[in-house]
Amino acid sequence: MHMKKGIIGIIFMALFLLASGCDRGFQANYDEYMGDMSTIHELDEEFNEKINQIDLEALVEETSARDPEVDLDKLSSLNDMLSEEVEPLIEEMNTEMEQVEVVEEDLREIHETYKESLELKGKFVDELNGYVETYYKSALSNETLIELSQTFMENQEERDQVIEDLRKGEEGGETDELIKQINSNSEELDGKSEQLKQNEPRDDRTTYINEVILPLVDRHIRSLNQVNLETEIAMQVRSLTLEMYYGFEKYYQERTKAMEYNEQLQQLQLQNILPYKSTYSQLDDQYWKGLKEIEDGL
Repeated sequence: MHMKKGIIGIIFMALFLLASGCDRGFQANYDEYMGDMSTIHELDEEFNEKINQIDLEALVEETSARDPEVDLDKLSSLNDMLSEEVEPLIEEMNTEMEQVEVVEEDLREIHETYKESLELKGKFVDELNGYVETYYKSALSNETLIELSQTFMENQEERDQVIEDLRKGEEGGETDELIKQINSNSEELDGKSEQLKQNEPRDDRTTYINEVILPLVDRHIRSLNQVNLETEIAMQVRSLTLEMYYGFEKYYQERTKAMEYNEQLQQLQLQNILPYKSTYSQLDDQYWKGLKEIEDGL
C-alpha cells in the first residue's frame, strides 16, 4: 500500500516537473521572440508617429475638385516625408522580420497577424505616396498648361496688333505672303487639333499628338524660318509667330503628361487607399491583445 502511494507521488511529481519545464520552455521562447521583435516594435512605433502627423482628412479635402487652389509646396513636402522617412522604415521592418524565427505555435499565429499588418502598411504608404506624387505632378502640369496658354494669347494679341497696324499702312509684298502662310498654317493646325476633342482613349490621343500635331508644328516652324524676309515689320511678325509655335510645342508636350497623370489618378483613388490604415490598425490591436493574453498566462 505504501509502495503504491509512493509510485503515485512520483508520477505526480514527474508530471509537475514536466509541466514546469514546459512553462519554462515557453517562457524562454516568448522572451526570445519579444527580444527579436523589439527593434521592429520600436520602428513600428516611429512609423505610427509619422503617419499620425499626416492630416488625412485635410488631404482628402485639399485634393478634391472642391479646392482647386491646392498647396503644391505642402504636397511636395508630404511626398518627401513619405519617400525619405516613412518608406525606409517599412523596408527596415521587413528586413528585420526576415531574421525572426517563431518556434511556438501559439506565437506563430499571432506573428502572422503582425506580418499581415506590416504588408498592409507597406501597401498603404506605397499607394498613398503614389497618389500624392501623381496629384502634385498633375496640378503642376495643369498650372504649366495655363501659363503656356496665357503666354500664347499674349503673343497672339501682340502679333495681331502688328498685323492690324500693317494693314493700315502701306506695307505689302512679302508681308502679305507671310500673313497668308501664317493663316494657312493656323487653319491646318486648327483642323488637326479638332481630333483631340474626341473622347478617345488616352493612349490614342497621346499617339496623335506625337505623330500628327507635334510634327505639324515642327514643319510650320521650319517652313517659316526658311522664308527670306527683308522688311523689319515682316521679321517682327515672323518672330512673334514663331514664339507662338514654340509655345504650341511646349503646350502639347505638357498636355501628354497631364493626360497621363490624370489617368494614373483615376487608378489611385484616395478613398480606396485610406481603408488600409484602419485595417492594419485593427490587426495591430489583435496582435498586442494576443501577446498580452499569452503574457498573462505565463
